[in-house]
Amino acid sequence: MDPGMLSVEDWQTRLLALRLMFVCLVLAFTAAASLVIAHAVIPSAVDSGTLSKRFNKYRLPLYVTGVIAFVLDVGIFLYALSLALGIISDIYPSFWQ
Repeated sequence: MDPGMLSVEDWQTRLLALRLMFVCLVLAFTAAASLVIAHAVIPSAVDSGTLSKRFNKYRLPLYVTGVIAFVLDVGIFLYALSLALGIISDIYPSFWQ
């Protein structure tokens, strides 16, 4: 299995896929932090009396932020994966047989 040569467009596509993977990482941390704070930290702190009940109003925006970040994360990851698989199949055409 002899790999093919990469063109300038292939390198640019690989760079785009790599950058999108880093964006996915940031979005994953954003989604996780928002959802954990909204679903676990705020209710627990309000029930224990550490925070006042007015902090419950921040739960909905945190849920929305977390869900939007998660959906964007999945979409961008699938797009980056499709870019990467296209390049890999061009470099190693017999790998996918």
